[in-house]
Amino acid sequence: MSPYDLFWSALNEGPDMRSVIDETVPWTPSTEEEKDSVRRQMQRLLDTSHFKNSRRYPALLRFIVEETLEGRGEFLKERLLGIRVFDRPADYDTAADPIVRVTIAEIRKRIAQYYHEEAHDSEMRIELPSGRYEPEFRPRREFGSDRRSMETISAAEVDTPLLAMPLPIEPTPLPTASWLSGRRRWALLAVPLVLLLIVSFGWRWLHPSALDELWEPLLSSHRTILMCLPAGAGDQNGANPGRFQNGLANTTDSTAPAPARRVPTFLDHESLGENVVFSDMLATLKIADLMAVHQNEYRLRLNVLTTLDDLRQGPAVLIGGLDNQWTMRALAPLRFHFVGSDAEEYWISDTENPQKRDWALDLKTQYAAVNHDFALIARVHNEQTGELEVIVAGIGMSGTAAAGEFLVDPHRVEELRRRVGAGFRNRDFEAVLSTDVVNGIAGSPKILAVAVW
Repeated sequence: MSPYDLFWSALNEGPDMRSVIDETVPWTPSTEEEKDSVRRQMQRLLDTSHFKNSRRYPALLRFIVEETLEGRGEFLKERLLGIRVFDRPADYDTAADPIVRVTIAEIRKRIAQYYHEEAHDSEMRIELPSGRYEPEFRPRREFGSDRRSMETISAAEVDTPLLAMPLPIEPTPLPTASWLSGRRRWALLAVPLVLLLIVSFGWRWLHPSALDELWEPLLSSHRTILMCLPAGAGDQNGANPGRFQNGLANTTDSTAPAPARRVPTFLDHESLGENVVFSDMLATLKIADLMAVHQNEYRLRLNVLTTLDDLRQGPAVLIGGLDNQWTMRALAPLRFHFVGSDAEEYWISDTENPQKRDWALDLKTQYAAVNHDFALIARVHNEQTGELEVIVAGIGMSGTAAAGEFLVDPHRVEELRRRVGAGFRNRDFEAVLSTDVVNGIAGSPKILAVAVW
C-alpha cells in the first residue's frame, strides 16, 4: 500500500484501519524458536483464570496446539481427541458423548474472552476457527509497529498530488482517534446487550429451573461423579451378584466353606460377566449427556467392581435396581424399595402400606406381554457413604430406561418439583414412577407417589 493510500485509508475507514495495521494472515511456525513462541503464548493463556481452574480445557488446548506445531493439525478429528485426551474407547459414540464438542466450544469462548481484554491486544493470537479442531496462529505486533510513521515519509517517496495536498501537521493520530471513536460507538451499542445479559442471568439465578435445582447439589461439588452400572444380564458362576430377596442381597455365612465353582473363562466374562443391559446404558447416556453439557467429570464403573470406599470418594449415580447391590442397599432404609423374588414377582413396597402390591412386575411374563413397568428415582444423602446419591432404578429394564428419561426432562422434573414442594434443591426425596411398555420399549414416565424428608 502506498503512503497516499495508507493516509486516505486512515482518514476515511475509521475502525477498519486497525485491521490494516496489525491483522495478519494465519502463520505457520517453522523453526523451533517460532514454535517455542507459540508455546509461550499458549502458557500465558493457560495461566489465566480462564483456564487454570480446569483440568479439561488446558489438556485439550495443549494437545491440539502441540499436534498442529508438529504438522498434524489436519488430522485433528473429534474421535481422535476423545480417545487421546479424554480416554474414550476407540469405538465410542460421538453423538451420544459430545465431550469434545462441548469442551472445544468452551475453549473457543475463553480464548475470545482473553483477547477481548485490551492488555492482550499486541500479543500473538491463538484462535480456534468455528467448525474446526486445528488452531490458527497469528503473530501480533504493537499497534503501528509494522508501518512507518507519517512524519518519516520523505518527499521523494510521495507523489506530486500528495505534495500539493495540504497535510495535517500530525497525521498519525488520525487513525487512532478514528478507531477510538469507533470503539466508543461499539461500546454504546454493547451497553443494552450487556444489560440484557445481566437481567437474563440474574433472573436465572433468582429463578433456577427445576432441572438445575435437581442436579445442582451433585454438580456443584466439582468432584468426579461415579456412575455405577449393573454388570451382566444374569448370574454365571457367581460373577454377578444375582437377584435380591425381600429387598436384601443374597448372602452366605462367611465362616461356611465356599462351594466349589468352575473358574470363569474369558467367554464367561465376554458373554455375561462384563456386559451391560442396553436399557441401563440408555439411562446412563441420558445423564452423561447432561453432565457433559455442564462440563462435569464422571467415570463409569460396574457394580461388581465398585467398593464402599469408591462410593465414599464423591457423589454417585446408581443405575439399575435388582441387579445392582448398591442401589438395593441405598433403598433398603427408605419408604419405597424393591421386594420379591424370581419365583413369584417383584414389586415396590411402601412401608406405610406394606400390604399394597399394585406396583408389581412378574419377570417371567413373556416379553411381548409386558405392558407396564415401575421404577424408583431418588436423591438421597447416604449415611453409609456420607455422599449424595441419585438412584435410577426400574423393576424391569424398561423401568430403568424410563427413569433415566425422566431425570433429564425439564417438564417432568418441573412436575416433580411441584410434588416435592418448597426447598426442592436441598431436600432428599424418593418417587415411584410408572411407564407403559410396548415390545420392551418404555413410554412416557408418570409420577405415582413421592416421599420427602
